[in-house]
Amino acid sequence: MEIQDIDLKELIETETGEKFNKQGYVKCPFHMEKTPSLKVKFNSNTNKDFFKCFGCGSCGDAIDFIEKYKNLDYIKAREYLGFPIEKTEKEKDKDKILNRVEWELREYRKGQKLLGLFEFIGQKGEILYYKAKFDIGEGKKQLSYYHIKDGKVINKRGTNEVPYNLYNVLQAIKEDKVIIVVEGEKDANTINSLLKNINYVSTSLKGCKELEILKKHRLRIYVIGDTGQAGEKYKWNVYNTFKNYCKEFKFINLPGIKQLGDNKDVTDWVEIGHNKKDLITAFNRSLDLKNKYELQQDTGGIYKTIFKEKSDDVLEIKKYITDFRLVEATRIEFVEEEEEGIKLKFKSITGNIIERTGKSTAFDDVKSFKHFLGSMDLVFDGRIEDLNKLKGWINKFFAIENQRVYSGIKFIEKNERLMFVENNGAITENGINKNIKSDGRNNADILEINSIEKGELKELIKHLFKFASPEKSISIIGTIINNLAVYQCEKLKYKLHHLLIVGESGSGKSTILENIVAQILNYPKKDIKAIGLISNFALIKSLSDGNYSMLFDEFKPSSLDRYKILNLSETLRNLYDRTTISKGNKSLKTTDFNLSRPVIIAGEESYPNQEKALIERSSIVYLSKRERTEENTKAMEWLIKNQILLNKLGRSLIQLILEIGVDGYRRIRCDCNSEMKGLNNRILNTAINESCGIRILNLLLEKHRLKQLTEFDKYITKNIKVEVLEGAGDTQSLVEKMLLLYNDMIDDGRALNSDDVVKYRGDGLFIKTSEMINQIHEHVARVNADIIPLKLRDFKKQAKKAGYVIGFSNKLIRIEKKVIRFDTYDVEMLKKLKISAIVPPDFTEVIDEKEKIIPFDLGNKK
Repeated sequence: MEIQDIDLKELIETETGEKFNKQGYVKCPFHMEKTPSLKVKFNSNTNKDFFKCFGCGSCGDAIDFIEKYKNLDYIKAREYLGFPIEKTEKEKDKDKILNRVEWELREYRKGQKLLGLFEFIGQKGEILYYKAKFDIGEGKKQLSYYHIKDGKVINKRGTNEVPYNLYNVLQAIKEDKVIIVVEGEKDANTINSLLKNINYVSTSLKGCKELEILKKHRLRIYVIGDTGQAGEKYKWNVYNTFKNYCKEFKFINLPGIKQLGDNKDVTDWVEIGHNKKDLITAFNRSLDLKNKYELQQDTGGIYKTIFKEKSDDVLEIKKYITDFRLVEATRIEFVEEEEEGIKLKFKSITGNIIERTGKSTAFDDVKSFKHFLGSMDLVFDGRIEDLNKLKGWINKFFAIENQRVYSGIKFIEKNERLMFVENNGAITENGINKNIKSDGRNNADILEINSIEKGELKELIKHLFKFASPEKSISIIGTIINNLAVYQCEKLKYKLHHLLIVGESGSGKSTILENIVAQILNYPKKDIKAIGLISNFALIKSLSDGNYSMLFDEFKPSSLDRYKILNLSETLRNLYDRTTISKGNKSLKTTDFNLSRPVIIAGEESYPNQEKALIERSSIVYLSKRERTEENTKAMEWLIKNQILLNKLGRSLIQLILEIGVDGYRRIRCDCNSEMKGLNNRILNTAINESCGIRILNLLLEKHRLKQLTEFDKYITKNIKVEVLEGAGDTQSLVEKMLLLYNDMIDDGRALNSDDVVKYRGDGLFIKTSEMINQIHEHVARVNADIIPLKLRDFKKQAKKAGYVIGFSNKLIRIEKKVIRFDTYDVEMLKKLKISAIVPPDFTEVIDEKEKIIPFDLGNKK
């Protein structure tokens, strides 16, 4: 028995009486602990199990464990485990090799590291030579061979290269076991450890030229190659060498190994969490190339074998059902549609690689399948039974990868973990998963972007907030970053505001949208849509495709018709509340669209009619050419030249958002409203959103040990009070805007007989509301004013509820010998609106110091 024959997990459980949990941990016997922290892992380079405690740091092999646990010396520990007290000749020889290697590392391999020392055993069980693998840096490796001659170490192989583990392989062939061929010795060790004591033995044939010794029996060979071109070449070399000597031959397809990248092997696959069961399943789902009762393929296409008897012979005839070969297949789950799909990659008879993606119903009948193929290069020449067989063949042996496809780019939660899904894969807290992706209807190429480094972030922060004044740049950047927490906000039921960047032509709004906003979000410029050109249905559909921010430019309501404005306004209000909108189609079926994407809009005009509902749901940033300073221009020029840093910032922020999670975001938000004085309701929510965005950026700065941003809340509040509230304590309702408009009409002399419409007397303020509303509607129609006034009934209801109207038709006033009913208005409420033409001030303004302040009360005229 050798040390690699000991099951260290079993030994630890037997000695301690403790059991390993489902996560592979057990309580460490070397220190007191409540939570298990000791784990056993197989080391494929040393070909034996090692334990390590992540609590106290204890580690080692089986002998080390017994030495420490039983308090024995090395010799006694060997004896306890059943090993000879004295080291065997084999062990002594290996010690000599290791001493030689250690000498080399000290003398002329400085900076190198020994990865593994592998024994090559001959057909009689004798050690022929050793192969050492060294890490020489920069991902490169170097090999060195050694053998023992006359008790001395010789730095040569001393014989031809032989298959690794040759003795056991020859024994396995005699017993009709499966030989698993891999590329590296450590991979063979991994397989042999995983499938110990069952009908599989693994070897590596790399570098072997003389393999006649293996061809004396009818072989059963499974090949597991590394990923990438070199791995494919190795697999086919093995096939071409042994195809005439095998009764069973399989290329083993390991699900998920390709997404690990090039030059990844079965050891890497096992280390990410796959086990023996997964490996056996992969064996069963790999096609036996020698099985004549299954479909096979060659350069002529996919064929079935037909057996025909002729006299005493049985003829085997290839019947081709396609003229193309199948290269790859992936099962797809269209998540939102709750449908199953398939992605197939073919190699045509002309040598072209053609990819097709569609619903699994493509296999329902021959006509559907031919339509799915849709190319002169791809011909299916079979019946429905052939198609059914092809479907089962593809499903069992090729469609081993399962892919989840989402509609649009979005943040999702899977297995209680957040991830960001884009067209090429998903960014998770632990890396990239290419089997989860979006369907390509949006673009945001983030997967290949590297995270920002400390020096890059430090330099970027110097310019990031200087492209505009602080209250404007902080509001924009804060919104962008907080929008990345869209999933957290949805789970916690927080609303995301709209960002509206408004400015005259040449003020820089489109430049900011294209070169800052789009770059942080890693959007190509083509994904910035002209909001005036998009139909209402297309807008609704786009806003329901995922939950990643959507960018719009060219917002100019004055160029849109009234119905377009009304639809746009309604959609934006519904978006804020994440409303689900149902739309019917010609087949009388309805489709639900869940509005879920935050929007950032740039344009020359603000919201039409100064609509309070939209203003309260937005952060509005006004830009002008006159306000732009030289510092702003220089900062923008620097940012345009260094857009890759903005791309990296966006990538790093997404990773941080995934790490923060829902609870982390909740904690950030709880700290955000301490400085937001004078704000409430939706306006306060907008300010908190922007503050959260900057606080998330501070977490990134803290992560890189950089100075954090301060006093940003006061700038956020300043922008909201100036641009959203326009200096008032709240946004103005449509009732207030109509009263203000009529006040201006009186001031401008455009109101007809205003003295007969408004009566301000000592006993109160009285207005003939119906006449005022009529005049407002006529004025708006005449001058095309930027307001859509309420009808009389709606005005009265809203004015009453807002407290402006005290009573309806409750005051009789004689006008030219005719008694007219007036509505009574609250004087104090109207005074707060500062409508001096309707409610004159109590005091006249002092123009000259000689003038006196004289009370002026319309109700006490004499």
